[in-house]
Amino acid sequence: MTRFWPAALAAVAMVATACGAAEPSGSADTPTATAPSPTEMATPTPSPVAPTSIPTPTSINTPTSFNTPTVVPTPTASRTTWSPTVSGPVRNDPLLGSNPIHLEQGYGISAVNCRLPAWKLQVAAAKAYYSAAIACHDRAWRGTLAHFGLTLTSPRLWAGARGNQYAGGCGSNDTGREAFYCSVDETIVMPFDTMRSIARYGEGYALAVLSHEYGHHLQQQAGIFDAYVARGRAVGYSSQAGQLLSRQLELQAWCFSGMFYGTNTGRGSITRSLSRQALDNNSHAGDRPGELRQHGTNRNIANWFKWGRHPSMDPSARVSPSVYECNPWAARDNGWLQ
Repeated sequence: MTRFWPAALAAVAMVATACGAAEPSGSADTPTATAPSPTEMATPTPSPVAPTSIPTPTSINTPTSFNTPTVVPTPTASRTTWSPTVSGPVRNDPLLGSNPIHLEQGYGISAVNCRLPAWKLQVAAAKAYYSAAIACHDRAWRGTLAHFGLTLTSPRLWAGARGNQYAGGCGSNDTGREAFYCSVDETIVMPFDTMRSIARYGEGYALAVLSHEYGHHLQQQAGIFDAYVARGRAVGYSSQAGQLLSRQLELQAWCFSGMFYGTNTGRGSITRSLSRQALDNNSHAGDRPGELRQHGTNRNIANWFKWGRHPSMDPSARVSPSVYECNPWAARDNGWLQ
């Protein structure tokens, strides 16, 4: 979700309100092969990203091999071409989907060995955990952004005891959601009191929220957030076009998060259990009663997260996560954007 404070914009976390699934059993040393999908996650038939027609994965699967990013051929001419004369990555570009990071097929993120501290439902321990997770995401994504000529700056973290203590660039924490990203000062805001309703189910749920908010930071770093703001102001954030724009922004952040899990599940502290908890959390993260339709349905949030992990309908396909696939502005079918 996105919303304005005076002279500020934040992207809000999409998290479950009640999702206390039992921790799955099994080894945490190898990549996950499958993970159960909640019943509300029935997969739609249209493919998420043009120009190639790729059916939706029917289950969440992780590639059997993990590689650092490699250069691959650029997509076909049917894609919109980004002009290098544009000021900034996409600041003045008429099409958000033409951002340079979307134009190279098959380029993913680095596999890293995250070593996260022990999880405790305490203010200091949670902050230490979030800080380590941010550093791990930085390592995974830094090379990818560098490939596209961007220098990754690590996001700030605000993880105080009470949300009403937050007084950063995006004003008070009155979003109605448990956490958010403030683009003004590039800060992930994870108040302990508001996050407690999610984090009490386990570290995987808390990590899922942070990973999603990190996805918004990537959008900020790549210039996508600036383009979103420019277009949102033009069409009105609460208009039908503005709500669609917001859903696209949010769904991309979940897809970026899926890339992190798809590349790193089974490595270091990112166990299969944490990956399953992330899927469970995201499967309940849709628009809530009374909210504008700015996040997406439970089904689509889960599907974009899964697509980021494993962009193929074939559970056994040896495919790797790719930023090219995380482009809701190139979705062929509106059903993927509900």
